Amino acid sequence: MKKLIPLIFLCLLAPATSYGWDSVGHRTTTTVALNFLSQEKREKLVAILQQHPRYQVDFLDSMPAFIERGDDTAQAIWLLGQAAYWPDIARGLEGSDRRRYNRPAWHFTDGAWIRGMANVQGNIYLDVRRFTDITGSDAATIRNQNQIDNIITALDYNTKILADDTSLPTDRAVALCWVLHLMSDLHQPLHAGSLYSRNLFDFGDRGGNGITTDSRSLHYRWDSALAGETINRNVELILGEISALNLPVIQGQSSNWTTWLQESREILLDWVYTDAMKIEIRRAEKENASFEAVPLSAGYVNSMVQSSRQRIGLAGYRIAIWVENELN
Repeated sequence: MKKLIPLIFLCLLAPATSYGWDSVGHRTTTTVALNFLSQEKREKLVAILQQHPRYQVDFLDSMPAFIERGDDTAQAIWLLGQAAYWPDIARGLEGSDRRRYNRPAWHFTDGAWIRGMANVQGNIYLDVRRFTDITGSDAATIRNQNQIDNIITALDYNTKILADDTSLPTDRAVALCWVLHLMSDLHQPLHAGSLYSRNLFDFGDRGGNGITTDSRSLHYRWDSALAGETINRNVELILGEISALNLPVIQGQSSNWTTWLQESREILLDWVYTDAMKIEIRRAEKENASFEAVPLSAGYVNSMVQSSRQRIGLAGYRIAIWVENELN
């Protein structure tokens, strides 16, 4: 497999602070995807992105000078990485642009929501009754933004817009950003469900954001799981793992994001929430006290890193499958 990623670009994206799936993770996923895409499809993606209504300010004006002076390949890699991160940039916009582009509910799903291959809930219920299943609408019925209620229906909608070359060019460009972003987010287990308890988390812990560890929240720890390595090293490891799997060629392969959701839920249900976390929740509820931080063991952190690397690799590979087979 030919690798197209310049080392200097990858070093640029290894900041002192961690952004995880919020920045570096999304750029890593897109970088992996580009290794599987044909030159024609890479050029097509850039051409679509150039019609973005905020292309000048959020892309060209933000491009590092040495990338701007680089070749077309380096610029394409940076631009598409920025596109994958852009839905998080939209969170910080102001005024009408924030209202137009920021979509907080698109990044995750209620763990009780089921559809297709995602037929098992992703919520942890601690001493409370399991919620009734929420049966999701069929993908074919999602025709406008008002029907979007989670990450799956957001993908239903945005993939339709992006795949349709009769859509408005500006709409396709924005949809491209969301497709790259959401296909990555969907592979993060804590975007697939939450933990509910009797008192402390009666409205849920918001995908681990309410669980404090020895270093910030559980959700943050998963988002930043790959921060210990440079992007260069993470991409190298991911591509090595993908090659070792002897995966089939991407042409003719299908995409099913409810399968990806169910995979994330299985990880969430199996081990993301530790026994120590559950014990601490029960103690806090019994004593009517606040939740105390639960340290993550070295074994847990290692498993989290390995799982995150695998999920980001799969997300990149699956983005390439969708683009090669569905984008005209």
